[in-house]
Amino acid sequence: MLRRLLLFIVVCAVGLLTVSASAGTDSRVDVIVVRGNLDARAIDFVVGAVLESDAHLVVLQMDPGVVLSDDIAGLLQVVSDPPVPLAVWLGPAPASARGGAALVMAAAPVTGAAPGTVIGPALPVVAGGDDDTMVDEFAPSLPSEVRGGQVVVGESPIVSLVDLVAPSIGQFVVGLHGMEVVVAGETVTLETARTEVVDGVASIVPLHQVRFIEPGLVDRVLAVGTQPATVFAFLVFGLALIVFEFYAAGPGIVAAIAASMLLLAGHGMATLPVWWPAVGAAVLAVVLYVVEFQRNDLGWKSVLGTLLLGFAGFRFVGGDETLTPSWWTVVLIVLATVAFFGIALTTVARTRFATQTIGRDHLIGRTGTALGALDPEGLVDLDGARWKARATRAAGIGNGDRVTVVAVRGVVLLVDPN
Repeated sequence: MLRRLLLFIVVCAVGLLTVSASAGTDSRVDVIVVRGNLDARAIDFVVGAVLESDAHLVVLQMDPGVVLSDDIAGLLQVVSDPPVPLAVWLGPAPASARGGAALVMAAAPVTGAAPGTVIGPALPVVAGGDDDTMVDEFAPSLPSEVRGGQVVVGESPIVSLVDLVAPSIGQFVVGLHGMEVVVAGETVTLETARTEVVDGVASIVPLHQVRFIEPGLVDRVLAVGTQPATVFAFLVFGLALIVFEFYAAGPGIVAAIAASMLLLAGHGMATLPVWWPAVGAAVLAVVLYVVEFQRNDLGWKSVLGTLLLGFAGFRFVGGDETLTPSWWTVVLIVLATVAFFGIALTTVARTRFATQTIGRDHLIGRTGTALGALDPEGLVDLDGARWKARATRAAGIGNGDRVTVVAVRGVVLLVDPN
């Protein structure tokens, strides 16, 4: 008898724990926050969050930029046939959904948007791409004005695009109460609100606890590398800082920062539809600045480098007009680069050469060996270190000849035959 009683108590306890656990998971609303350009990593995050959720309702809160990966087809597949009740809300204003993000609005079972948000154009689906078959596959009822144009969400719903206009995510979740969605072939009625009476005043409040799901730190950092202006700046500044580290002869901190910038720039260039001639122009511009700096001169190479840098900034990416950096951003990057090579790097070089161990007074009068002919420029070996050197053409300095340092101009040694 006692054994049966204990068995009954255990079964009841397990049952209560199961009900409690079920209530703890199903009685919430998961809000997956989607911001910024949708590259492959961001799309994988959203798809994974939807598939792993066991909430009563999943809401995609979108404020996307442009779609940068064909993986958007996977997200459209999940949105159009979700494993859990799912809704999409575009907001807060002034959010916009372009390309594949507009198709997400059209493919979702239930959609909402804040007044003042913009939807469209839906084409191209992926920035820089030309595959439009996803429109017919996932959003056949997409309004024609959204395919190549835009619609601004007002106070009223838009057929086949916006089911509910709500200024905030909270109002959207509450407004979904009573709506029906199809999940795995079955119709589910959403229960997201309840009426609460306080001091005789009735109000509608959310029924479930809301949990916000956002990308982690690494994803947020990499997302910075999908902004064209940021990628352009990281590329140029990363190259400039490598030059800075070379002349500063520091402990390597600047080199680590430069490497981090170039890694983020590389991620962005692998993600964005970059125009590679513009990337080459940016690299060539930095090379021209370095050449002029070594000559301790400001000439046509610096002017050409500045023009190439501006050209590269404005033509860095294509595929979507929203990816073009603003003119003032490009101008600021160009001016910062000019100031770096014209002021900061020059100051660092002068400081380095002003030290007692490798300063100007220490070098003048020292003798070394020419590493090749100086016609009029070349390299010399000075106490085991290689230096850029310049001599007059008439000096006739050849490989192995002994030379004497007579002056230092910037980082170039002026030498005469010994």
